[in-house]
Amino acid sequence: MSGSLAWAAAVGDALADGGVDVAAHLPDSRLQGVLTQLSERGVAMRCLTREEECVGYAAGRALAGGRPVVLMQCSGLGNSLNALGSLVVPYGIGLPLVLSMRGTLGEANPAQVPIGLATPALLAALGIPVYPLRDPHGGDAASTVGGVLTLAQRAGRTAAVALEPELGGGRGAH
Repeated sequence: MSGSLAWAAAVGDALADGGVDVAAHLPDSRLQGVLTQLSERGVAMRCLTREEECVGYAAGRALAGGRPVVLMQCSGLGNSLNALGSLVVPYGIGLPLVLSMRGTLGEANPAQVPIGLATPALLAALGIPVYPLRDPHGGDAASTVGGVLTLAQRAGRTAAVALEPELGGGRGAH
């Protein structure tokens, strides 16, 4: 993987090293490097069409003893709030989320801004903490992703990793 996307390999490796066995995701250019790394590490991939489908699928896998992760763009978070708030959070189904952030620092598309800016507050309202990744070299990936996996897998608490714009690898930054 190119040096400019070292963070993507580090995130994928941290997820695989943490025991993730399936990734429920939607297509997103910033997530592609992470998804490629997961696939190369033998993690099963499940590409779905809506964010709430990813949450429901991952919740079922977790309840069946699996170790899923959900990867999505934050602009789709609104679609998954009911599944998170009425299933995952109240029943203590700890899901690790990886959110490709849009609508924040340097965003040029006005349609991305409202949900992007609201993402931390929306998740906080459900009691879901968000931990940002900003180091394009991946130096903070292992500890941040590992911490989120521990919260999800051992404490039964859903938590999110936010892939911030500083990482690069998103729209217009290939």
